[in-house]
Amino acid sequence: MSAAKEPFFLCTDLETARGNMFCFFCRSSSRKRHVAKHVICDAVRDISCIAQIPALEREISIYVLETGDAFYKTLKDYPHFFSSTFDPDIEAGKEIGDRIYCQNVEELTFDDESFDIVISEDIFEHVRNYKRGFESVARVLKPGGYHIFTVPFNFHIPTIVRVDTSTKKDTHLLPPEYHGDKIRGQILAYRTFGIDLFDTLESLGFETTAHFSKYADQKNAILDSYVFVSQKTKGLV
Repeated sequence: MSAAKEPFFLCTDLETARGNMFCFFCRSSSRKRHVAKHVICDAVRDISCIAQIPALEREISIYVLETGDAFYKTLKDYPHFFSSTFDPDIEAGKEIGDRIYCQNVEELTFDDESFDIVISEDIFEHVRNYKRGFESVARVLKPGGYHIFTVPFNFHIPTIVRVDTSTKKDTHLLPPEYHGDKIRGQILAYRTFGIDLFDTLESLGFETTAHFSKYADQKNAILDSYVFVSQKTKGLV
């Protein structure tokens, strides 16, 4: 994530390199470097790494649905950078650190059209009402702004629904699948997204593309990765 040091990477499992090929210095994963190096830089333009954002003449407002990660370490002193975590025991919207908030993505408390870029990594498969979450992100994005996100995804089949959420009670349709979480240990995956997600996002006013980096960037150790880029093109319908 930083251009000041020669990169050094550590991977514990090549089969899951997308999520665990870590930079020794900033602890960013392969997936996070893909988001930063190739996607954010393309969206912002005029920069080759995110550490250059504070030097830009124009303001770029960025919100990351995570805190304490490599993005936070790089941009925490930039006054237009915001991050969040989710804790059901903390009031939603409460500022728990300098520009660090407790937020539920289904009901973000930020003002309309607050951000140029919103970033979420492997979060929406765990969001009970994912459509409400995407609507919430669309609301806080400025027109033309970007939601840059990753989720587990099947490009050849529709979304696999693992849990029925049509009532207040979760009903498991498939054996429960849990993913590791550094705060809560294990969190339930409600679905594995599929190709129909593109239509859903279009209906919410997004134009979405997928950016692939399948063993294409060995210098930055970005391996077998894909990132979705949703640009807000119109108001909510």
